[in-house]
Amino acid sequence: MRTIFFLVLALIGNAALQATLHAQTLTQTPQFRLVPADTISPVTHLILTVPLADPVSLPAVAAAIETRFGVTLTAEWPLRSIAVHCFVMQADDNTDLDDIIARMRADAQIRTVQRVRNFETFENLYSDPLFPAQGALTLINASLAQRYSEGAGVKVGVVDSAIDSTHPDLAGRISSLHDFVGDNRGKSGEAHGTAIGGIIAADASNSIGMVGVAPKAELVELRACWQAQGDPGRCNSFSLARALNFAILKKIKLINMSLGGPPDPLLEELVRAAIDDGLIIIAAWGEDQTATFPASVPGVIAAGRFGKDHSIPAPATDVISTAPQNDYRYVSGSSVASAHVAGVVSLLLAIRPDLRSDAIASALRAAVTVRDEKPMLDACQALREVAETSVTCLQ
Repeated sequence: MRTIFFLVLALIGNAALQATLHAQTLTQTPQFRLVPADTISPVTHLILTVPLADPVSLPAVAAAIETRFGVTLTAEWPLRSIAVHCFVMQADDNTDLDDIIARMRADAQIRTVQRVRNFETFENLYSDPLFPAQGALTLINASLAQRYSEGAGVKVGVVDSAIDSTHPDLAGRISSLHDFVGDNRGKSGEAHGTAIGGIIAADASNSIGMVGVAPKAELVELRACWQAQGDPGRCNSFSLARALNFAILKKIKLINMSLGGPPDPLLEELVRAAIDDGLIIIAAWGEDQTATFPASVPGVIAAGRFGKDHSIPAPATDVISTAPQNDYRYVSGSSVASAHVAGVVSLLLAIRPDLRSDAIASALRAAVTVRDEKPMLDACQALREVAETSVTCLQ
């Protein structure tokens, strides 16, 4: 009987120890305090990073920063991919943000500080249903490339607005959905993200609708942008940082960013970390003569209309694609070019998953040909550049 008594005590003691350890683990886990991304304004909000080495001290660090600088903690989350913790701090409307930033940069507890920056997807909308189809797949020789690869086994992280996962051309192509905006408005899909997803990987086996460049690739929705009907998608540093952090931690090999905006130090650090970790980032060049961010970051594969300054030219005008509520529409812009390039890269990775960003960029540049007096990416030629078996690109 005494043995049983001591055994019960031991079990109770072990349970108590486990509970204590579990409680300690919870207190050591970095805090998540999130708000809808579209409620964060570049006029009043700053993003700060501090080292992630001592998670237990984070509440005290945040409180001290609030006291010293007269700001209020709005949101916080860890970016484990670069070993930092982020605080979003809000200042009063009449506060001089530049003065606060200057003082914060001299503060020993703060690693980096910056304004929240806004980003937009690149798109020109066309509503006329009589526009003729532009034959984008033929223009980039995708049909011949698909004889050798359809993107099977490749996951493409689509950092964009929400993809309509119920669309019949996309339902079987989406492996997972992740919302980093948090406003509950993207559940039925949004126009820009749905169009980009369709260009990359619309189903080719259902005998309806359209065909994607890589019709057997899998899409991972990384919703970091929000979109009102008739407006371009909008994103910011807060939502994009969380999406990129997730993609790096989950090792999503290929990421498409059909968006752009001003240079952003935190996002650039994440983009560079992704590339160093072997991820491949395709980004839209933008609609101007010079590349926008993040297409401007070294190592990012920039996609544009006419191949300016080393961007990869791809179809970008009057391209038909999927739209929410089982619909289709014509879209234009360098966002569309980025989606085409991401689809072609999916074809390459399906046959050569070992390829890194620099090798893929070289293959894409070597596969640019002149059509109708304009440079254009040839998907089949790109496959020839990397394939270890014979690829024929002439019909």
